[in-house]
Amino acid sequence: MISINIHSEPFRRDGNISAEGASKLLGRPSLSPLELLLRETLQNSWDASIGEKNAVPSFKIRVRNLNETEKLKFQSFFSELPPDEANESVNKGLKRFFNKPNQIVLEICDFGTRGLGGPFSASESLSDLESNDFVNFVKNIGSPRDIQLGGGTYGFGKSSLFKMSKCNTVLIETLTRNKNKIQNRMIGYALGSEFNYKGKRFTGRHWWGTKSESLEEPNSVDPLIEDEAKIYAKEMGLMTRLNSSRTGTSLIILDPNLEDLEDNNEENQLALERPEDNDLLCKKLMIRIQEILLWHAWPKFTPNEDENVPMKCTISIFGNTKNLPDPRYISPFNLLTASLNKARKKEDEIFSQRPKKLLGYVGVQKFSYESEADQRFRKLLGEESLIPDKLSHFALLRPAELVVKYISRTLEEGQPQWGGVFICNNDSEIEQSFARSEPPSHDDWNPQSLENNYQRTYVNQALTKIKEKIKILSGINSIENQEENDSLFEGDSLAKLAGDIGRSLIGKGFGGSDGSKERTQSSGSSKPKISRLTKPIALGTKLVDEKLIADFSMQLSTKKDNVVDINLKSFVKTDDGKEFFAPNGKSPKITKVLVNNKEEFLEEDKLTFKQDSDNSDIRVSVEIPDYVAVYLNAELLNNE
Repeated sequence: MISINIHSEPFRRDGNISAEGASKLLGRPSLSPLELLLRETLQNSWDASIGEKNAVPSFKIRVRNLNETEKLKFQSFFSELPPDEANESVNKGLKRFFNKPNQIVLEICDFGTRGLGGPFSASESLSDLESNDFVNFVKNIGSPRDIQLGGGTYGFGKSSLFKMSKCNTVLIETLTRNKNKIQNRMIGYALGSEFNYKGKRFTGRHWWGTKSESLEEPNSVDPLIEDEAKIYAKEMGLMTRLNSSRTGTSLIILDPNLEDLEDNNEENQLALERPEDNDLLCKKLMIRIQEILLWHAWPKFTPNEDENVPMKCTISIFGNTKNLPDPRYISPFNLLTASLNKARKKEDEIFSQRPKKLLGYVGVQKFSYESEADQRFRKLLGEESLIPDKLSHFALLRPAELVVKYISRTLEEGQPQWGGVFICNNDSEIEQSFARSEPPSHDDWNPQSLENNYQRTYVNQALTKIKEKIKILSGINSIENQEENDSLFEGDSLAKLAGDIGRSLIGKGFGGSDGSKERTQSSGSSKPKISRLTKPIALGTKLVDEKLIADFSMQLSTKKDNVVDINLKSFVKTDDGKEFFAPNGKSPKITKVLVNNKEEFLEEDKLTFKQDSDNSDIRVSVEIPDYVAVYLNAELLNNE
């Protein structure tokens, strides 16, 4: 029988990163441990499916209680432990786990992905076409991204695996291609704590496998391969991988920390000793995992236009297996899925102004009626539920279509629910700008973290225009809201400029210093009649047939029965003044003119009508392109 050995990593003369340092690389994300774990592992699985020719990748989660045969096999694999004298955390954690009457494991598996291929040694050189996935996942920390348009960027997310284990230990099993052959691999990996032993200092990182034949590091271990890996996997009860169509990776977390699903009152905590007999715990765990996957990754489970889903998902809790619900039929996710379908069509574009670049695509959807949220999640999870009762959220995505974060506003009484989606452009320059603005936990876009000025501008301008869209969806479109609008984007001239959209505060017209023009007219011996047109005043913005419209008001004073000519022209507002075209190449367009509530029509930008009183109220509606601010120029030409 093959011998399984432990290798505890010593500090090198030139230094290493300690296990504690590695576990802290995610910083302090706002997500719970289970959220972070599922979010990061699903992202890794999606990245591993890119370029594969298999069917739709599948993501499987299984929580189970080991049977007696499986317990013995796990204990056999992890029989060698860090030395007792070191008082090391992995040693204590694994002993506690194997002494429990019920030993729970959490398995996260993917199929239809490429698995963890490549050499076993981190020092081995690679050809440009050779994979280094095994070393990057099992040995290296913080490797650069090598997947074009993938979701991950740092390789730090694997520390979430160890944070989820009470003994900081994970078993890794994979079926991959190695030098054009299918190969099974298995290795154990733990992140513990630094310790001293026999005059040496150790990092706290440990691996379990077979003794390596490496002369460079004779005490290191390699993974079990081929039949040895298959036998252990079968006797441990792992999900089977029998042929090349089942390539992928299984991550088995020993003694998972599921305490965030238990009652917060310590005296009434749900016992984990017989979890399969605790119906409430099983239901709560199932619902919690479903909710996390939907909230953070619903685009991956939303079918494309051809009705093919990007990724499949099943969840098994102590033998009860369910498919992840279709988000299109769960309120309020149906608002987000409708918005995603619009964004995927790439019809509503967002551009930066200087330099002019296509930043991405948006889609929005409003409820035209009052809709109640699906209560299956909140009924069991209560206030811990991630899914809001009412939706007013804009989801930010990169082309991998994993939710980076939501930007939201609280709805006031009577306001309709809405959902929005932004997908950044898959152009490498743009996509990398957004990817590099993310922290290791991939849960934010922080333009201030970018050193490149262009990249910082792209992310800043996209966020600004998204926030402007949110203000419009939230009904912040009147002069009364000016103070609130100003407070959102202070300190950024371009952001402030775009902030003008929310209230359509257009500024001074070009027909005079105040937008008015005076004319005099003589009729016989009577005194001249002074005609006056006030400057356009912004009344607010609105959505009409999914088009963004700004309304303006002007007052005209002139002699009754005069025939009036007014030249009306709309422009894009910039830092330098006016432009005829927005960054997307479109011009603002006047769509409607009302004079005393009667519709009039333009001829080549000229409004002509007969004055039926001494004073007229003129309303002009302008279609706004690309979420930019606009001017309206109104010039009184003549009267008769």
